[in-house]
Amino acid sequence: MKRLSLPTKRGSVLTGVLFDAPAHVIPTPSTVVIAITGIHGNFYSNPFYVNIGKTLSAAGIDFIYAQTADAFGEFPTLNVKTGEQELIGSWNEDFNNTDEDIEAYLDYASQQGYQNIILAGHSLGANKVIYYLSRHHDSRIKHFIFLSPANLAYLTSVVTEEEKNEILMQRKRGEGDQRMPFNLLG
Repeated sequence: MKRLSLPTKRGSVLTGVLFDAPAHVIPTPSTVVIAITGIHGNFYSNPFYVNIGKTLSAAGIDFIYAQTADAFGEFPTLNVKTGEQELIGSWNEDFNNTDEDIEAYLDYASQQGYQNIILAGHSLGANKVIYYLSRHHDSRIKHFIFLSPANLAYLTSVVTEEEKNEILMQRKRGEGDQRMPFNLLG
């Protein structure tokens, strides 16, 4: 396993893990599966990713566990573009940054010389992959996998009227980029 720290175009650094195939199994793997995680989908809370990574690498396929900005509730990092500390996490993730997050992992895989890139997504990560694929015809991606996409209609249906009103008021005050006074969706 190898830890990855990949900068996005906006300068935020995303962390992931590469499970690379042992050289005795295959000297230079040509295939990699990049798995985009969902909300709080981090290496520590989802041990099934470790099993997937070990299984694929033993079969000669590299696996990238690709944490995006919402992998943790809060995660301090250094923005490599501005040189300033920033706090990223599920509390302030902007879904509009999905393209940059996925591109950081795709660019890394391309630079490493993988010929076959399989883009996968789990939970909200599947929704991110769907969003990316709907906007980009990226020839680097040979196949894609969706694992249990998030039901966004259901998720938004559990937001109470009081919470919706508080969000609207916060936006009207020009504080739409500020932390909400309550946890939304846990």
